[in-house]
Amino acid sequence: MDFDVTHHLVGEIAVIEVSGWIEIASAPKLRDTLINVIDEGRVHLVIDLSGVVFLDSTGLGVLIGALHRLRSRDGSLALAGASDRVYKVFHTTQLTKVLTITETVDDAIAAINSGKAGGKAP
Repeated sequence: MDFDVTHHLVGEIAVIEVSGWIEIASAPKLRDTLINVIDEGRVHLVIDLSGVVFLDSTGLGVLIGALHRLRSRDGSLALAGASDRVYKVFHTTQLTKVLTITETVDDAIAAINSGKAGGKAP
């Protein structure tokens, strides 16, 4: 399965668009993108998962690593658009208690802007 990751800014929030499978072969590319965006000074991130069809434990580790990196910089992270299959992974691992997961990118941006995404608002 193809994998792609791109990003753009909505105000001070970086929106990371991911598509394909997030697994052991593609996770390093996602990790590198997230680290680069954060190191550029973007500490409020929305990760759009609407194009993701599969997520394994390696991908979960990348997302949790990004959350820790952002929190250490007073940032925030929200995930958006997870399919039922991908959401089930978060639910089964109880990461729904740790991560902010919304239906849409707009909802994720609103959660970050209101400070409800587990971090400080921009």
